[in-house]
Amino acid sequence: MTLINNKKSLALLKLTSCGSCFDVTKDNADDFIKLHHFYNIYDLRNRNKIDKKYDIIILEGHPRTRGEIALAKLARHNAKIVIAIGSCAQMGGVYLQKNESTLNKVIYIDYVIPGCPIDHQEIILCLVDLYWGKRFLLPDLSVCFECQKNGNDCLLEKEQPCLGPITRMGCNSICLNHGEVCLGCRGLKPDANIDKMQDILKQNSSEKDASNLTTIFGKLIK
Repeated sequence: MTLINNKKSLALLKLTSCGSCFDVTKDNADDFIKLHHFYNIYDLRNRNKIDKKYDIIILEGHPRTRGEIALAKLARHNAKIVIAIGSCAQMGGVYLQKNESTLNKVIYIDYVIPGCPIDHQEIILCLVDLYWGKRFLLPDLSVCFECQKNGNDCLLEKEQPCLGPITRMGCNSICLNHGEVCLGCRGLKPDANIDKMQDILKQNSSEKDASNLTTIFGKLIK
């Protein structure tokens, strides 16, 4: 790949999270290295201090403390584009139990890369698109589309709870491929039929179990 002279600046910041979303990206070193053709990358996670403007700032995690809320606001002020990655940044994750202030209530987010953890190819594609001035779009269909493509049996037809019908695709139905249920880590797909999903969950599980199922990664159904 030809080295691009006009690089943009990209900063990485971490709020309260397990750190796995950034780890997934860096674990796929070949793809991550390709980003250096497009961006000067500044890893600010250890000091979590912003001292200049950036073209793009990526935020992972939930703003659990006042300090993290202030950091998120500072990131918004110093970035042309803010990308939130992972379920904790998108929906609050398990940390929502301690603080109801999700990231999108604190600052305006330009793009979200969902998942727990994220798919590294999705963030790479997003950053390449943004470099060239394109608008990055997430897929609109549900996980059920991928599940059928992969030949998995429908858990709902077996009267087992599953959030696939309302969850945005893009994970290649990885959990269902391995015999696990979809827990909605990628958030709601556009125009998700919440009422119908709730009716199905009530048929196949108790109200408490249904509530637990839809709040593992934040409040998927409010």
